[in-house]
Amino acid sequence: MGEPRYQDLIRSLNHLFLETERDTEALTAAQRQRVIEEIKVLMNQHGVTIEDLSD
Repeated sequence: MGEPRYQDLIRSLNHLFLETERDTEALTAAQRQRVIEEIKVLMNQHGVTIEDLSD
């Protein structure tokens, strides 16, 4: 394999890894937001406030 082809493959792999990392971060952020919303709903259903949790 020639040097230009090797460099092209390395760039492609780097791009793939960066894209996968961004997708994973976005998914994690979306999951975190869903859990926060679920907690808010449950707290509201049970009449629990942030102040109740800090006591």
